[in-house]
Amino acid sequence: MKELLRKIPQVSKLIEEYGKVHGDSPLLRMAIKSAVDKVRREILEGKRNNLKDLGLVIEEELKRLKRTNLRRVINATGVVINTNLGRSVLSEETANFIKEIATHYSNLEFDLEEGRRGSRVRLVEELLVDLIGCESAHVVNNNAGAVFLVLNTHAKEREVIVSRGELVEIGGSFRIPDIMRASGAILVEVGTTNKTRLQDYKNAISPNTALIMKVHKSNFYMEGFVEEVKAEELLSLGLPVYYDAGSGLLMDLRKLGINYEEPSFEELIKKGLHLVSGSGDKLLGGPQAGLILGKREFVEPLKKNPLSRVLRIDKLTLSALEHTLRLYREERYEEIPTLRMLSTPEEELKKKAKKVAKYLKNVKGLSVSIVRELSVCGGGSLPELKLPTYCVAIKHQKISPQELYRWLLKQEPPVVGRLRDDLLLLDMRTVLEEDIKPLISVLKGLEF
Repeated sequence: MKELLRKIPQVSKLIEEYGKVHGDSPLLRMAIKSAVDKVRREILEGKRNNLKDLGLVIEEELKRLKRTNLRRVINATGVVINTNLGRSVLSEETANFIKEIATHYSNLEFDLEEGRRGSRVRLVEELLVDLIGCESAHVVNNNAGAVFLVLNTHAKEREVIVSRGELVEIGGSFRIPDIMRASGAILVEVGTTNKTRLQDYKNAISPNTALIMKVHKSNFYMEGFVEEVKAEELLSLGLPVYYDAGSGLLMDLRKLGINYEEPSFEELIKKGLHLVSGSGDKLLGGPQAGLILGKREFVEPLKKNPLSRVLRIDKLTLSALEHTLRLYREERYEEIPTLRMLSTPEEELKKKAKKVAKYLKNVKGLSVSIVRELSVCGGGSLPELKLPTYCVAIKHQKISPQELYRWLLKQEPPVVGRLRDDLLLLDMRTVLEEDIKPLISVLKGLEF
């Protein structure tokens, strides 16, 4: 071990040697120091007994440092709104609009008609009011922020009644009771996990009750001996009703041929609820944002809360949200990738699977087949929805499915599939059209 450690070249000599090829730079020096540290650590841990690949380790480190941490990946998991992979994909047209705003000055907070300071939120408020039919709208950085702002504004140090069956945990271990506690609101639980009746809410009302809150179970469902109170029934109790819709559905999914009951913003507002909130990057198919909609007397105070400044969205999010909402207004639903993927017909996915499989049949050692499977929506939305899909199933004679899965993660671009039994499945529902060529190119590299 000591002999091998002594044979590691000096960092200065390596910098001089590789500088002739790559040019001396801070990045090269960093790569060489990192590579030497890595090799030394492996020797000490007994994982290395030679220095034959030192040059390769340096090249790999240099390549890694040149690469951004946030990277494009090919989503072949079949999970449409994949939280780990960035949730909703924006349209090409929306991305071009973001670029235009990002690379130029804009009227972010300048009223072009009046020639004076304006409001950034007003730029999307009008679109939301027009599309959904609410009296007023507000936008913050995400839906957890929207929930926090509503509770802090309207129920600080006051009671909020919530069914026990709706005290959900959302992504990243954030729980509704925790958010309520942090906002200053006092949680009053009613009913049981599986059954809550109108009388339960009625019995819990006190002079200190500020709101009745209903939380949509967007990331799970209950069946069997269950009962819950509909949002519109809560209005009969004479208190303000706030509905956290979570998944951010703007329109009726049946317009896209998806037979699934999910409360949309429009439907909830028509029922007369005082406040409704939801996400922008889930079923809406836009950027991460928290949308708050409802009656003017309940929405306007939110804008005056100092927390609105803390939770406000930046110009890039704002431009992405505005453009996505304009696609809705023009009924160009097929141009919103999330909606398009959710509504792609089975036959089209089968054709895509055959196209990919055709190019892989001659890859040595690779077994390829097409299987019918089920995709899911993901992102804490539509938990019961199962979408028939087609996958390209691959298996390599030299490596296990788990090793194949990890190998694909290291390619450029990385490919994320899903494992099933002794196969790796590549679900065509979430493989974008522009991802097909790079996917085939990566898979052809499996000849080893």
